[in-house]
Amino acid sequence: MDEEKLVQLIKEKLIARETAKTVFSYQHYGQINASPDSSIFKNYRRVEFNGVSIQLMNDLYRCEKTPWIDWILTGISYQTVFYFEINQFILPFIPWKMLTGWPINFIISTCEVHAFQESMITRSMIVGLLESSYLVKLNHQKITGEALELIKRKKIQVIERSNQSCIWEK
Repeated sequence: MDEEKLVQLIKEKLIARETAKTVFSYQHYGQINASPDSSIFKNYRRVEFNGVSIQLMNDLYRCEKTPWIDWILTGISYQTVFYFEINQFILPFIPWKMLTGWPINFIISTCEVHAFQESMITRSMIVGLLESSYLVKLNHQKITGEALELIKRKKIQVIERSNQSCIWEK
């Protein structure tokens, strides 16, 4: 195979990976599934998880040595974009730093969850959020009037936290 064909094949593979996604279930009826093979990351840039547990969040935050955490951290090194499907009851168990600074996205019923570090949430921050998204904010964060109008128009649900700690950090 000549060099040009090889380069073309690699380009095609990378382009296909950029748009490819796959879905995994962390647990099924309370039973934790086995972690997938890390070769998945060669073919999929986006990985969605359902059945995400509070224990998984805790283990990931603490970088515990488990097969699932090793697998997720390997995926991050492959620049995989992770989406963890959670419910509103799990949200208080997610550390603020994970919401604002980790390369992991959270979704509730297919709607993305967003949080910002800045003390003032502005219209320019909200404009990129999809309709019916969730915005998690700390009670000391302020929202500008223009941002509030846009939040209402886009039907973004605002969830307020009293501080940066999650329930199990207290």
